[in-house]
Amino acid sequence: MSPRRGRLIVLLTAVWVLVPTALAAARRPEWWTWIAPELTPMTWVQTVVLMLAAAGSLLVGTVLRRTGAPRTWVWPVLGAGFLALAVDDRFALHERVRDGYLAPRGITVPFLPWVAPGDFLIMGVAVAGLAFLPAVWRAVRVDAWSRSALAVGVLLAVAAVGLDSVDPHTWSTAGERLQQSFEEVLELGSGLALFGAVALRLMGLLAIHVRPAAAPSAAPPVEEPARP
Repeated sequence: MSPRRGRLIVLLTAVWVLVPTALAAARRPEWWTWIAPELTPMTWVQTVVLMLAAAGSLLVGTVLRRTGAPRTWVWPVLGAGFLALAVDDRFALHERVRDGYLAPRGITVPFLPWVAPGDFLIMGVAVAGLAFLPAVWRAVRVDAWSRSALAVGVLLAVAAVGLDSVDPHTWSTAGERLQQSFEEVLELGSGLALFGAVALRLMGLLAIHVRPAAAPSAAPPVEEPARP
């Protein structure tokens, strides 16, 4: 692994650890208030990470198209998916649909009895993502580090969706705060890992196709004319 890749992995891991820790410390004793609810500083960080992942996906697709690689369609579609998730995070779209329409009408999925009314929306998004996963996996499989980051991101996302799907009314108030905070931390980790997968793939492509400019050769010494 190159030093640049190592530094990127360390940086993303540090962000995952330090951001929730700093937000919790800043709001003590109500440590959860900047983490668990929607439209908080934690949401802002998650949105930025997803936007970076979207931009990185478009850059990877651009580099691959310029090099004549096949199957470049995966990357703009992936970028659009990240962008959609970022918009949803920023404006709490699925929460607004859930709380404003689905939950008041008690709309549920019969074969998911543990899911609160309306909370199945994000599970549908997860199913769509898993359906698209094989195409993304094929797009990154040539890069072992990108592939590993993708696997970590998917596992964290599945854990976050699973935790988010549990009806919060089955928890105590303290338990709900802890559950929602932990779910947001998992979501941040998933976004960082997925961004890492994109960034590592981009770094690998640039290392192959972009060569550093050769240093200019020294000019030959100019001979002074002989003195008479």
